[in-house]
Amino acid sequence: MSNEMFKEAEKYGFDYYKKGRVLVWHDEFDKPTLDPEKWCFRRTMSTKDRDYDNTEKHIRIEKENVHMQVWRSDKEDINYSLPEGLTTWGTMNYKYGYLEMRAKIPYRHGAWPSFWEQSSTVFQTTPWMSEIDIFEVFSNEKSFASALHKWGYKTHCSVDGGSYTFEEFENLNDEYHIYALEWDPQELKFYVDDHLYGTVPIDPVNGNFKHDIIDGTSGFHDFHFVIMNNEIFSPASTWQPNGWALTDEDEMPIDYYIDWIRLYQNPEKEELKLKPEIDEAIAAKKAAEAEEKK
Repeated sequence: MSNEMFKEAEKYGFDYYKKGRVLVWHDEFDKPTLDPEKWCFRRTMSTKDRDYDNTEKHIRIEKENVHMQVWRSDKEDINYSLPEGLTTWGTMNYKYGYLEMRAKIPYRHGAWPSFWEQSSTVFQTTPWMSEIDIFEVFSNEKSFASALHKWGYKTHCSVDGGSYTFEEFENLNDEYHIYALEWDPQELKFYVDDHLYGTVPIDPVNGNFKHDIIDGTSGFHDFHFVIMNNEIFSPASTWQPNGWALTDEDEMPIDYYIDWIRLYQNPEKEELKLKPEIDEAIAAKKAAEAEEKK
C-alpha cells in the first residue's frame, strides 16, 4: 500500500510523510459521487422535528468538496431536513495515527457541525464505547471545542479536550481551516491549522479520566471510525441550551464543506482496517451471534 499511497500523494501534490508517519488513507473528493469503498451514512441522532435525507439536495460532491446542507422542510410538523452522519463505520477503522481534514464549517447560531470518532463495535475489546470529538461548534460565531466521552453501563462521562477561539472571526463561514487529531498510546493531541491547542493523556499511568463506574481509558485504545455531521439545534432537540435553537429568523441553508481528509500512520505501530476486512469481521460476528441463539 505504501507505494500506491506515495504515488497518490505525488499525484495530488501533498505530503506523503507527516508527523513521523506515512499516508495510508485519504479522499480528495475529486470523483463525481462519494466513494462507497470509503464512505457510508449512519444515523447518529434522531429528533422529531427533522428529516434525515441523504439525497443530493442535502449532500453531494461539488467542486471537489463534499457539500452538506441543512434546509427548512415543507412537511407538516417537520422543521428541518439534513443528511445523516457521513462516516467510515463500515469502510475504514483505525487505531492510532494522525488524521486531518480541511473544511469550511458553519460558525453561526443554531449550527452544530462536528468532526468526531467512535470506537468500532466490530473490533471492540472494552465493554464501553469511547468517543473522540475532534471539533464541535456549539451555535456560535468564533469558537469550537474538543472532548472525550465514555458511554456504557447506562451512564456517561466526559473530559474536556481543549477549545479554540479565532481572534479574527468575521469571515469564518467563508474560510477553510485544517482540523486534526494526533493519537498514540500515550495521549490525544488536538490541532487547528497545525496549532496544538489541547492534549489529553490516555496512558494507564498519567490518564486522568476517572469515573466510579466507567473507569480508565482502555476504550481509547480500540479501533475507531470517523464521522462528520452537519447537525443543528432545533426546537425539539433533546439538548438545546437556552438560546441555541434555530428560529424562523435564521438564514438557510447551513453549509458544511469538506475539501479533503487524510490519515497518516506508522504501519509498524499503528493499525488500519479497510472495507474487505471490516465486512469479513461483521459477517463473522453475525454468524457467531446466530450460533449463540440456537
